[in-house]
Amino acid sequence: MKQLEMHVKDLLIGCPPIKIVIEEELEDFGEIVDATRGISYGQIEVSEEGKLTSLQIDIEAITENNDVSLDEYEALSVEDLKEMGQDFVDEFGQRNLKLTSFSEWGNDTFLMVFEAMDVKFNLPLPDSGVTLEMNKQGFILSATLNQSYYQLKYPTIEITAEQAMEIYANRILVDMGAMQQDSEIRLMYYPMYRNEAVSVSGKLFKLSEFLDEEQPELQKISKVEKTFTEQELLGVSNDYVVELSEDKILTYTSKVDENHQVTLNLSDPTELVIESNLPFNEEREFTVDELRERAVAFLEMKVGDVASKYLLEDVFVETELEEDEDDELTEEEIEMLKQLTAQAEEEEEEEDEDDEEESSFEPYVTFSFHRRLKGVPFNEFNAHIDMGIYSGAVKDSLIPIHEFKNMTISMPTITFEQANNMYKESFKMELTRVPHEEDEFINYELCYVAKEVEPLKCIERIDVENGNIFYLDDLQYVEDENDDEEDALEEEEY
Repeated sequence: MKQLEMHVKDLLIGCPPIKIVIEEELEDFGEIVDATRGISYGQIEVSEEGKLTSLQIDIEAITENNDVSLDEYEALSVEDLKEMGQDFVDEFGQRNLKLTSFSEWGNDTFLMVFEAMDVKFNLPLPDSGVTLEMNKQGFILSATLNQSYYQLKYPTIEITAEQAMEIYANRILVDMGAMQQDSEIRLMYYPMYRNEAVSVSGKLFKLSEFLDEEQPELQKISKVEKTFTEQELLGVSNDYVVELSEDKILTYTSKVDENHQVTLNLSDPTELVIESNLPFNEEREFTVDELRERAVAFLEMKVGDVASKYLLEDVFVETELEEDEDDELTEEEIEMLKQLTAQAEEEEEEEDEDDEEESSFEPYVTFSFHRRLKGVPFNEFNAHIDMGIYSGAVKDSLIPIHEFKNMTISMPTITFEQANNMYKESFKMELTRVPHEEDEFINYELCYVAKEVEPLKCIERIDVENGNIFYLDDLQYVEDENDDEEDALEEEEY
């Protein structure tokens, strides 16, 4: 640790005397503090092997508490910054990392990405190296270092990039969605399948299979047959005192314990936020179907006509291992699991006795409702409701509420095919390495993914009325060449 302290000290402006204080329960996390005054200058994380994995430096804290200023240092050239970044990577990172990205990040701050390379195909390996944030004077602001082991496999490449494009783009790649802009609803075309790629054998597949990101499955909502009261769904009774404050915060408070409350924030007419801190009884556990029914009933109560306005995201609930899986374990393994379980339960009981507040946290299931406007996704008005599994009551919620009857809707003049062609022209298929975890290693699959033809020109959406293109980073648009100046001035308002 002393050697690491010396290296970190050399990175700090003015090189103040420091020490690294390790957290008692988090051996991999430490605080960078002044050796004499205990002032925090940042944080640090290390791996089990003692290698640096994360670094955060608070330059303001250093300059404010020491006789040093950034004004004393001149701004460096891009080449000098790259060289200093490479020196840091050579000292703390893995070997043979290559600078693959250099960009300005905020005011006078630069972001550098160094990655390992697949030498055979000259391809960078994402998340394999160092991400470095540095100011214009060359001082480190933050660093993230991936020190994981990885493997490369070299399957036979059976198709070209052009053939991969034919496979990937042999379908409509955009879908229509809605967004609110002032008093108008604008319809947009949004690209789909950003998480899909083409294998080198010519098969279309989801990147989520490697990235462990499952796309939600949406289902229609059935009408709720059972009738619930608002008090029942909130988990309160007639014994609760109801108050409405001047800033429109509706509060249900228990007469027995004033800490037991449910608050409904009514200050914003377009949004309902609910927070609940009520006791619960673990004797009965509601099923997911029962909780779903109650969540739908509550949303129906607050918004109305839920079945035609929303689709419900499928809920994934972890289940215990089947008994036949235990049969595959040896007697020694089963005995060890029993001992570990008993130890964990004992520790949990001790923690509950020490901290009663933690025991009052009720587990919940989140139900996400995806808003639709005449069948078109309207994602900024999605609703989320947390239902307590023991109380069956609303624990937390965020419900956007809005009436669209008096709002105008933009009319489509750009067809799906036109928008699809605009999007297809913006990208090409490139051979790429995609990471996914296998046991203790990161395995980089070789595949073709869609990359924008022009840097920083990744299409976020296309206006269905005028064909304006919005990009992910700057959200600026490209005018149609036939538009006159007056139309261009009007479009800037969007």
